[in-house]
Amino acid sequence: MKGRTSTKARLGIATAVVVGGGAIGVAAFAAGGHGTSASPSAESAAYQISQFRHTMSVGTALSTSMNELQSSQSKAMTTLARMAPMRDFTQVWAGSRHDRTQLAAQRGIVELATKNFLVVKSSNGALHLWWLKGTKFANVSSSTTGMVAMTGNNTAATAAMVSNNITPAAVTMAGSTTAVSQMTAPVAKPTTITIATGSETITITITPSTATVTTPTATPTATATVSPTAKPTTQSVWTRTDGVARGDMVMITGERVRGQLIAKLVLFSASTTTTTTTTPTPSVSTTVKPTSTATTTVTPTVEPTTSAGQFSGHNS
Repeated sequence: MKGRTSTKARLGIATAVVVGGGAIGVAAFAAGGHGTSASPSAESAAYQISQFRHTMSVGTALSTSMNELQSSQSKAMTTLARMAPMRDFTQVWAGSRHDRTQLAAQRGIVELATKNFLVVKSSNGALHLWWLKGTKFANVSSSTTGMVAMTGNNTAATAAMVSNNITPAAVTMAGSTTAVSQMTAPVAKPTTITIATGSETITITITPSTATVTTPTATPTATATVSPTAKPTTQSVWTRTDGVARGDMVMITGERVRGQLIAKLVLFSASTTTTTTTTPTPSVSTTVKPTSTATTTVTPTVEPTTSAGQFSGHNS
């Protein structure tokens, strides 16, 4: 079993100089679709007018950034940084009456990363599973605009980038530093969670060193016929997918297609950490079945690597 790592080490962010002579931010709070939990008073204080002169609704920002993503990384992140504050999970409809798309976004901490999907836990405890198919990844550890876009909080982003103080970002993304610590230390007991995604139910059992995933044998797509036969697979609980691992802060944007969340863009903050070896502790299995608002307590350790601050593609 791996030893406990500090919150700052797990979510450590490279110190950077804020460009343009000031912190990048957006103006006051604006409502933007259901699922937005941040209060106007709390968020307005954190978002100050600087480089960006106007905010965008969640729907406009998500729709615009998805279009920009095809040609420009910087434009997509700048648009998301202007999005009205959103701390947890939200989904909105965009497009015409006859050609509508359900867009979605989530901020939080990675519960598990696999080659096929990411499981993310928001500050309110909500768990969502995002399928990876043609997904773009961006490590924003050294990008001021990207950090604002990822955290949705100018104060937290400025503290991380200028002062190397990760605590405000951890509180914003996970709800508390305790929640982050629970993600970045070995679990004492195996935890099983089940998540419904479209017509499928994914079961994940997390132990101190491994994660066993049980999913239907058919590849999940918008049109696939799902087989009821389950085929468990086991991986390291610390597996990285395009630079993203358990315990990382992320903002994911994408679409909901026939009940499944399909990730289009993942903004994340990776880190450099050191680990120590300790004596394994016997554990007893428990089962947790979360809903969109359930809280699952887990406590891992990590052996991450740091990826470049640029997009990488993911094809499943």
